[in-house]
Amino acid sequence: MKTIAIFSGYHLPHLGGIERYTDNLSKKLINKGYKVIIISSDYQFDKNYYEEKDGIIFLKIPVHKLFVSRYPIPNLNKDYREVLKKLEQFNIDAIIVNTRFHLTSLVGAKYGKKHNIPVFLIEHGSEHLTVDNKVLDYFGAIYEHVLTSYIKRFVNYYYGVSKEACNWQKHFKINSNGVWYNSINDFSSNYKIEKEKDKINICYAGRILKQKGINELINSFNKLSKNYDNIYLHIAGDGNLLESLKKENNNERIIFYGKLDFNTLCELYTKTDIFVYAPNWPEGLPTSVLEAGLMECAVISSPQGGNKEIVIHEENGLMVNSEEELTNALKTLIDNPKSRNKYAKNLKRTILDTFVWDKTSEKIINDIKTGIKNYENK
Repeated sequence: MKTIAIFSGYHLPHLGGIERYTDNLSKKLINKGYKVIIISSDYQFDKNYYEEKDGIIFLKIPVHKLFVSRYPIPNLNKDYREVLKKLEQFNIDAIIVNTRFHLTSLVGAKYGKKHNIPVFLIEHGSEHLTVDNKVLDYFGAIYEHVLTSYIKRFVNYYYGVSKEACNWQKHFKINSNGVWYNSINDFSSNYKIEKEKDKINICYAGRILKQKGINELINSFNKLSKNYDNIYLHIAGDGNLLESLKKENNNERIIFYGKLDFNTLCELYTKTDIFVYAPNWPEGLPTSVLEAGLMECAVISSPQGGNKEIVIHEENGLMVNSEEELTNALKTLIDNPKSRNKYAKNLKRTILDTFVWDKTSEKIINDIKTGIKNYENK
């Protein structure tokens, strides 16, 4: 039985795209007969450094409280050393590290180098990190370059969750080995699609941040709602803009839900006619677009990051580059139920053909096998 160790800044119940990616990949590896160890930060400070759940072994690295919500910094104390010593008890065949910039990735990459284990790095983004502050973003980019130049010493293979993520690696003079697409499980049979005949429901699900295009969506909806009395905007998710947007909102047809669990979110998708995810900042490959598409929502997106690998303009959705284009795209889909249905059906087919874990996990497993073999033959 091969053993795979996966290093990640956070893991569930901390919610995020990387956490869900890791969780789904781990379950597929377990189903294929692999042993999986997930090493992440003890961001909840419960000091429960070892746990076994659903066939997966979890090890947690102690971290400092400073920046823990955004950037866990390992606390190199006695507990930290004991966690790594515990890891040595397992005969690890390969190490996967999520992202270049989390320090947990550096821990994993250095561990692999020290113990002669091949290291596979997964790129989850397609642009420098941003905190929406030009000065901090500038120094953050410098830090990212310095950290990347260091971690490159210990990594053997590089992959990305989208083609765009792989292309972004070239910015750091990294040649990607291929794409390990962000994917979802086909859960569509668990829910009944029930669009409401007398309403057109528009939905956004994701973090409530400026970079996600949420302001443009609300502005577009407010313009259109003056002429359409049957449209509703549902906004699911949490983030630093949520409270201010709720206070500023005076449109009773905009509903804020906050963070929803997966099942409740899927129930919302079953009633959604149009799903909008049009960020103005590059990213990896958004899970929410895949989930909404699987639930037969017509999708409007923007050509940022991996979005354009999922949505093909006027084939399985619409792509927009500005608030004006978003307003026009929404109007087009509101007025044309046949187009909504066509795009929804085509997008679901695209997702089932390319972006499901059954297919992605097979590629990852084959690439890991090849990588281990090539590493051993060096």
